Amino acid sequence: MDLRRKTIGWKKIAGLGVGLVVAGQFAGWNYGLSRASWPDMIVATFLMATLCFALSLCVAELATAIPNAGGLYTYCEESFGPAAGYGVGVAIFVALAVSTGAAAEFISAYSQFVTGFGGPVFKLILFAIIIAIHMKGVGEALSVLLVAGLIAVLSLLTFGLVMLPHFELQNVLPDGKWQIDAGGIFACIPFAIMMFIAVEQTATSAEEATNVERDIPLGMFSAIGVLLLTAMCVLVLAPGAGGASRIGAAADPLLEAMRAPAGGVAIWLAQIVGAGALFGLIATLFSLVFSASRQLFALARDGFLPALLSYQNKSGTPIVSLGTIGLIGFPLSFISPDKIIVTMVTLLTASYCVVLAGFIRLRLNRPELHRPFRAPGGVVTALIALLLSALVFVACLSANPDALIPMGAVLLIASGWYIARRRIMPVNEPEGRALDATQNT
Repeated sequence: MDLRRKTIGWKKIAGLGVGLVVAGQFAGWNYGLSRASWPDMIVATFLMATLCFALSLCVAELATAIPNAGGLYTYCEESFGPAAGYGVGVAIFVALAVSTGAAAEFISAYSQFVTGFGGPVFKLILFAIIIAIHMKGVGEALSVLLVAGLIAVLSLLTFGLVMLPHFELQNVLPDGKWQIDAGGIFACIPFAIMMFIAVEQTATSAEEATNVERDIPLGMFSAIGVLLLTAMCVLVLAPGAGGASRIGAAADPLLEAMRAPAGGVAIWLAQIVGAGALFGLIATLFSLVFSASRQLFALARDGFLPALLSYQNKSGTPIVSLGTIGLIGFPLSFISPDKIIVTMVTLLTASYCVVLAGFIRLRLNRPELHRPFRAPGGVVTALIALLLSALVFVACLSANPDALIPMGAVLLIASGWYIARRRIMPVNEPEGRALDATQNT
């Protein structure tokens, strides 16, 4: 039960990467400014950019060697066995699936502002349309995603051009001094990573890539380049025009910067940015639905979850997995998004630690593994990313210790299912996964 091969080129993979992340550049990142200074936030953002770039280098190597819709969990399975792979797969699936609820809530709120239409009925229609487009085929879904992501990026760049003349250094450095504090940087980290987190989930498209050894690295790194450019636009120019303290407390930081006395602009320009934010959030929801459904499909195909979840339609689309994402995301769209976001970041960074340890293990124990793309720096690059991932995990727990409760509940349920499932039927063994790389090029 393989997905359709050779259907996704690097441009759509780049669009998927941008879509997964871009919503976090319209809102969420700015809460770091309410906890520490702008210089602390700048340093935290560059640390998180370093983490996500180093992680993406390692994931790109693994994705080209082991192209599988399961993405990160299949690499952990190859490194540490089925139990580790299953644990990482469940953590990533839960993180992506619950995030669809937060994305839908943000979309509803922005739509209410831009169009006057939002609320429960809007969210229901939103999930129905997005899932229907995905069911039609991956090409159609990612084409829509590419357009939505492009509009979002253009609106962020427009924001940068409009705000540039209004930048005032005293808005970000009131005393005129560049001072950083380790505690402040640590406090900013859970929010700074919102600028880049989840871009590595583009690895779930490797099984459907046109040319995996070219398309995955090129698509992933193109996405990171775009995201770094837009991140600098909002991080420098939103607080620089609106004031760091004012932006840090805003639910819509870009619009708040445009409304500020120093950065006040024509209402139609603010509406353009608001519409761009709406498209960016839609792109993120599209990306989350895609990646979460592929994660669930792969877990079911490999015997970890009921086989029904791997059922595909004539287009090769995992329709039951897609429907499941809607059943999870819609009710969660009524829960406070900030709680979902911190839980999502905590789960993902915990999975990063296991994936990077697996990367190091494979480099040391499987040097003969065919790697069409090799991460520069190899083990050293992975160690840097591993240390930064552990730092993010600790920072998230420090910011929200309550995140341990839902994580513990998921772990308990997942462990119970795994033990019961193993007694009934063994899961598929990972041997031979890496051989798929040559079949997809």
